[in-house]
Amino acid sequence: MSSLNLTRPDKLLKQGLKTLSSVRYNLYSDQKTEAKAKAKLTFIGEKKVEEVKVQLYEYDPGSLKRIEKVSTFDFLKDQSAGKSYWLNFHGIHDVKLIQMLGESMGLERLTLRQIIDTTQRPKVEEYEHYLFFSVKSILKQDAGEMQVEQLSFVLGQHFIISFQEEEGDHFEGIRNKLSEGLGFIQARKSDYLLVQLLDAILDNYFETIDQVNSEIAALEKTLFQNPDKSTLIYLEGHKRSAQLIKKSLGPIKEAIFNILNGRSQLVKKENLKFFKELANSATSAIEETDTTLRTLESLTNIYFASLSQKMNETMKVLTTVATIFIPLTFIAGIYGMNFENMPELSYQYGYPIALGAMSIIFVGMLIYFRKKKWV
Repeated sequence: MSSLNLTRPDKLLKQGLKTLSSVRYNLYSDQKTEAKAKAKLTFIGEKKVEEVKVQLYEYDPGSLKRIEKVSTFDFLKDQSAGKSYWLNFHGIHDVKLIQMLGESMGLERLTLRQIIDTTQRPKVEEYEHYLFFSVKSILKQDAGEMQVEQLSFVLGQHFIISFQEEEGDHFEGIRNKLSEGLGFIQARKSDYLLVQLLDAILDNYFETIDQVNSEIAALEKTLFQNPDKSTLIYLEGHKRSAQLIKKSLGPIKEAIFNILNGRSQLVKKENLKFFKELANSATSAIEETDTTLRTLESLTNIYFASLSQKMNETMKVLTTVATIFIPLTFIAGIYGMNFENMPELSYQYGYPIALGAMSIIFVGMLIYFRKKKWV
């Protein structure tokens, strides 16, 4: 007879959640396989905007010029002395436009492929005349889902090019600073602007971690009051979100340290202290995420302990009821045998005596259980 391999229901639920979270990545794997087979630049990911929009900021300490629609990139070859340029893409699915930029700027084919591949791991790579930097940005949505966006940067001597999958508010504060002449962005070079952009992304991580922690605090009250199956699903969902945050933060921290250790000529010595501050922020965010994961693990253990406690309470009640009725059933069973020579069956007060004895036993056992604090 073959033995059955039984799995706990909570493990089955966890396996189901992991399976659901891996569906999208399998689809992207198919896209990557197809792109390799064609041996050409191919956008890999989800198209999030219909039209790619390109925005340009040209600035120096005393002036700012903003162009909302950019269709050619030749101006980046003939950069004005003392000027800095920030070229921002909203949408990265237009491969021809990205290729046009690469030809104008002399970007490596590998760089272009990484820009339009949203499954790339965050990294930093230094080339002859530019620095390539890619990160993941994470924002929590109202429905509980995590919005993951690939962001890439190309840093040159006097320019920075940023690539976003969609129009968002990641850099709205930086745009406002530029427009209103606040801070030191206009007075400093493009490497300082890169610091500001990365700092805005890390701020999004802290905001997301705070939102997750707030939801966990609200969930904690439900956990102690009336936990059910949906509570476990929420716990596992938040755990998966925290793991995703930590998984994305690790490579960002690593990439920032690579910039610090590489001593690139494109990063001014006086701005290295800002990159060190970014590294410290990334470390703090990772520590916050570790704390969140430990909290979620503790709440999961409390959930299963609560279920066990509820089961124990239920079993205690059922056991008490069964124990009380065992002697009563025994008495009823004896006098239900209907033997002809049972003297109590013909006795006039036999019936009330039997009921009285059963009542005394019932009350006596209840008193005993209460003294023992079993009920």
